[in-house]
Amino acid sequence: METLHDIVSAKPMDGYKVDVVFDTGEKAVFDCSRYLDKPYWKRLKDKSLFNQVFVGYGTLVWPGEIDIGPEDVWEFAERHS
Repeated sequence: METLHDIVSAKPMDGYKVDVVFDTGEKAVFDCSRYLDKPYWKRLKDKSLFNQVFVGYGTLVWPGEIDIGPEDVWEFAERHS
């Protein structure tokens, strides 16, 4: 079973991306645009809402009970230094 890595910080970026840091210290950019046409996440197309991203219990969270789990962020994020 793969180890789950929590997100410890998140900063919104242009293009519906979020700059994240994992509990391992690894830094990455996660592109949320792949989710924006799905019913649960389509509200994030509102940039003012998208820019309110924060970390809650190791997960990307937005007001209105919107979240993306750390396992998806870990799998699809582009690592950087």
